[in-house]
Formats: sequence, structure tokens, C-alpha cells
Amino acid sequence: MRPGPRTLMLIASLILAAPPALAGDAADTAGGDTDEKARRDARELVYQGDELFILRRYAEALRAYQRAEQLVRVPTTSIEVAKALAAIGRLSEAREIASAIASSRALPGEPWPFMQARRRAEALRDELDDRIPRLKVRLVPSPAGARLRVDGQVVNASSQGTLIDPGNHWVEVEADGYAGARQRVYVPEREVTTLDVALTPEPRPAGVSPWAVGGFVASGAGLAVGLGAGAAYLSARDDLAEACRQGATGCSAGARGDANALGWVSNVGFGLAIAGAAVGGIALGMERSKAPASSVTWAVGPGYVSMRGTL
Repeated sequence: MRPGPRTLMLIASLILAAPPALAGDAADTAGGDTDEKARRDARELVYQGDELFILRRYAEALRAYQRAEQLVRVPTTSIEVAKALAAIGRLSEAREIASAIASSRALPGEPWPFMQARRRAEALRDELDDRIPRLKVRLVPSPAGARLRVDGQVVNASSQGTLIDPGNHWVEVEADGYAGARQRVYVPEREVTTLDVALTPEPRPAGVSPWAVGGFVASGAGLAVGLGAGAAYLSARDDLAEACRQGATGCSAGARGDANALGWVSNVGFGLAIAGAAVGGIALGMERSKAPASSVTWAVGPGYVSMRGTL
């Protein structure tokens, strides 16, 4: 393929100028040979990158340009890297490189293609300023200290929106006292996209109601009293019946009163056991009814899908 005018300018700049670190040792013949080989290899890589770029194989073109820049880092190779990054949608990186080229200071006696590369960088930077979209994340509610990540990278929320490359992104929000939220959002070029994220308070850890504890403790104590007093009542009743059959002195009104008292204590104990179990059961049931049920909800909106819920 025959190179175009822009490629010829780039090649001329690689022929006429060496990087400052290399040009300082011009007296060293071996170093000069090394410099020339680096420039020659860089020219070939730029040729390859241009051919791939024309074929819209932008990722491969980017790799070729980056290899050329590793050999000879000059404005005319760096601008090609920025151009390829912009073509594959990595607009923020492309703008950063273009801005660095445009703001770099011209060196005395540098070739004219370097100046042209700076003009191209200025134009690309201005173009990307219009193309790079912004993402605004609104939290409902908006707790202090909320932490925002986009594609795993921590970002600072801004009322004007955060600069971001176009395309699909995962947005994660963490805040103390709230369940983490994760949503996917599509951000188109040249627009400010607003994403509303609803935060759900974390469920409070389940505790046992004092009424439930007291009820079951009382039930256990009542059951123990009922069983003990009941066993004593049965034994006293048998002894009283035997004494009455034999006409012994143990068959008296006082003995009958003592036996009946044990039966009464036993009944009270069993009644307390039943009442305590009822109170504990009701309190425990009410406590469980207040606990949040397991649920998962999906939210779908313009350009985003999110999942929230509790298990």
C-alpha cells in the first residue's frame, strides 16, 4: 500500500529527529546504529498500523502504534496511539494522551511534522471533549459517606457527572447501614446519563424477645413444680388411703388437707407451664412475622438492569 501524506510526514519526522536521550550520543557509532534501527522498525510498525486502521481493525492497529511508540516516543507516534484508542471507544485515555501532546513544549529545531502532530492533538482533544459522556448517580436515600465504584474502580460522585467512556458499565454503591446495590447502565456518547439507585436498609439482626424468653422460662419452671408437686400428691394420697383402711391415726382431716394442698400446687404449676408456653409462643410468632421475608427484585429501566433483595 502506498503511504498517504500524513504517513509520509510521520516517517520524515522519524528520519530527521531522534529522541533527546538518543540524540545526545551522536558520537557513538554503535549507538547511532541502534537509533537508526529503532526508527526503521518504528516506521514499519506505523505502516502496519495505518493499513490495519484503514481496514477498521482498530485493536490490531493500536498494538502496532504502541509498539512503534515504545521504540520512538515522539508526538507523531503518540498521536497515532490516541487516534486508535478513540476509534475503539477508549475516549478518556485518548483524550489524556492528546491533551499531553497538545500541551507539550516544542523543542528548538524540531521537525515540522511534530508541530502538525500537536495541531492534530488539539483537534482530537476538542473533539473528545464533546464526545466523552458523563454519568450522574443519584442515591435514594443519599447517606453520607456512600462509596461509588464503576467497573470496580472507585470514583468520586459529582453533581456535574463523572467522565466515563461510552458503553455498558457496572455501578456499585456501598453505604453504612444499607445493603450493597449493583446496577448495569449503558452510557451513550455526548450525553449525560442519570442513574437512580435505591438503597435498602440492612435488616436488623434477629433477636429473641424478652417476652418469649420469660414465657418459656416460666413454662419450664411451672412444669417442674407441677411434676414435683403432682408426684408428691399421688404418694400422699396413697399413704392416706392405706391409713384410712387400717384405721390408723394417719387418716385425719389434717392429712387430707396436706394432700389436697399438694394437688393444688401441682395444678398451679401445670397451669403456669401452659400459660408460659402460650406467652412465649405468641411473642416468638410476632417476632418472626416482623422479620423481612427473603426476596429478590429486578428493576429494568432505560439503559440499565439492576437486582436488589434480601435472602
